[in-house]
Amino acid sequence: MVTVDAILLGGGLGTRFAETSQKVQSELPKQFQLMGNTPVFVHCLQSFLDMKIFRQVVVTSPSPYIKNAEEQILKYVKNPDRVKIRVIAGGERRQDSSRLALEALEESQPGPTRVLIHDACRPYISEELAHQIKSCLYDRAYGAWVPVIPVVDTLKKVKDQQVIETVDRSLVHRVQTPQIFEYTLIKSLMDRIKDLKELNFTDDASLCEYYGIPVGVFQGDVKNIKLTYDFELETLQGVLAEAKRAKTCAPESATTFTV
Repeated sequence: MVTVDAILLGGGLGTRFAETSQKVQSELPKQFQLMGNTPVFVHCLQSFLDMKIFRQVVVTSPSPYIKNAEEQILKYVKNPDRVKIRVIAGGERRQDSSRLALEALEESQPGPTRVLIHDACRPYISEELAHQIKSCLYDRAYGAWVPVIPVVDTLKKVKDQQVIETVDRSLVHRVQTPQIFEYTLIKSLMDRIKDLKELNFTDDASLCEYYGIPVGVFQGDVKNIKLTYDFELETLQGVLAEAKRAKTCAPESATTFTV
């Protein structure tokens, strides 16, 4: 039996967004800002619940905002009792937050077989992406899976303000989350680097690569945008509004996915 749990990483303070944004409704970090009358991270959380495959979800939050997160979950999440939801304090680095969340998952016995790790500031999970996620969660051909999308811009390698070479973009992809892992694998790797302060990974799959563990890829979604800067807020609001209209207009017999 394959047991799957999820982690939603929202432990950052979003300083780049706060510094550039003129549209924030409050001083809360970006993951708690309202988007379409719903907090950004709740869009992600609701998508997890609607997939109906997760036993539990652990949400990481900056320590001062744990109560805010818990209150927003109670207020905005539909059917919050569908799965077990916990909010815990995140760590100093991304990998620290992931490790703490993995440890929290272990408190439920038996431990999970597979775990999905997602950025709390990627609020839109399409029906197509959800289907890809479900397939890879149960496909154990790889110990880790990541969603990727092609690079459309020309890439240049630059040094000292001078172009060195043009990079073959067919060999390069943009990596997104959610990322999927064999639980015992990613947990053991996180424990291994716990005290290695010189290592800093920008995504969890990089840890697998660092130790030479193959990582599989599946098709991502260009609309799976990570909210980082001010202009992306308006873009994501449009994406979510369009998804809501499509759901409203869909025939009753069609399969729809709630966002």
